[in-house]
Amino acid sequence: MNEVTKIHLGRQPFNISVAAHKQLRSYLDAIEKQVADKDVLEEVETRMAELLTERGIKGDKVILAQDVEYLKEQLGNPKDFNENSGGEAEDQAPEGKRLFRDTDNAMLAGVASGLARFFGVDVWLIRILFIVGTIAWGGSLLVYGVLWLLVPEAKSPSEKLQMQGKSVTLDNLKEVVERADVKGAASRANKTLAGPINQIFAFIVRLVGIGFVIIGLSLLLSLLAAGLYLIFHGNVIMDNIFPVGVKEQLLVYLGFFVIGMILLFIILIGMAIYRRKWPIRGWLTGVLVGLTFITLVAGSALAADAAPRIRDRYNGNFYTQIRNVQPFINVNTVSAGVVSVKIVPSDKYYVSLHYYKGGNPEQVKTTVKNGTLTIDSRQYVWDRHCASFCLPNVYNMDVIVYTPNPPQPFYPDPESKLEVYPGSQHFYNQ
Repeated sequence: MNEVTKIHLGRQPFNISVAAHKQLRSYLDAIEKQVADKDVLEEVETRMAELLTERGIKGDKVILAQDVEYLKEQLGNPKDFNENSGGEAEDQAPEGKRLFRDTDNAMLAGVASGLARFFGVDVWLIRILFIVGTIAWGGSLLVYGVLWLLVPEAKSPSEKLQMQGKSVTLDNLKEVVERADVKGAASRANKTLAGPINQIFAFIVRLVGIGFVIIGLSLLLSLLAAGLYLIFHGNVIMDNIFPVGVKEQLLVYLGFFVIGMILLFIILIGMAIYRRKWPIRGWLTGVLVGLTFITLVAGSALAADAAPRIRDRYNGNFYTQIRNVQPFINVNTVSAGVVSVKIVPSDKYYVSLHYYKGGNPEQVKTTVKNGTLTIDSRQYVWDRHCASFCLPNVYNMDVIVYTPNPPQPFYPDPESKLEVYPGSQHFYNQ
């Protein structure tokens, strides 16, 4: 049984056994005697907190003696470091590079210099690639902005060591802190355009974030208004074609939910762009993504089941009228533009009018005079007035002419005395 106490490392609280606390206190005191630098000690404690967190020690878990030994193995023995030697830590294998933005060598946000550090290439090669990519297709600018938002800046000495792929040991931390020239770096930054450019770019990024939020909120409110409209109008859309039953109504609401979730993520992305931080917790994001995925699967299954019934109901709204006519040789059509005429070979003379429910076929006149069949649809009312969304949005009319001698299209000479109506076609036998 171990007695437990509380400590803070790098401003993070930890539970530690009394025995382990004595070991850790002795280790930190030994480091302080070797380096005598407050900044280095702060970085050592921050790194200890990182290592313990990576080891899974957080919350109510307790630091034990073996955990302190692990810290010593990672950071090195203080007795092996002094002002004139690199110590044994130089021989330790690096932990692997991590991608950070290198703002110490930045021209803008440190993305290019951070990538150069990570891949071990010259920074100007990365910058040239970004410039060429931006000129060629513009995508590089978007990639740069995304990396600026997502990749953290190497602020602390331990992060700068990880960026270089070096072990975060006591000696390496001491070296980075001693080399830091904060005043000089600030002076160099003020002498360049990095400061104003950063401010301009940050302003543009915030505008983009605000735009995402405004668009997402506007569409989400419109979707909500459409949903309320459907509820108060009996869930009828597409002029009584859809939905056709309980499953189809459920499909409509699932569709509204998926669209709403997409709009919600647009809003969250806008907030993340503005704040440069994801606005909700990771577990909540996972729940929202999971709900959207489940809804998509369920909606797809319902859509596959409902599609045949919706198609049959839609097709059931079409009607056909047959008209017998006298024999004719030529065909003349006078149309307002929404009536199509098709000539089909047949052994009889007749006309078929195929139209959607609500269209009035009596407004389309078919007369035969002097061997010419005239189809006059100038009085045909094609504009639909629906209680909700119309599908189709006009009263289309398909006129099929059946004749044993199909004529060919003929366009008369404009100077002839043949009367030509707007929107008319003429079919003549040669």
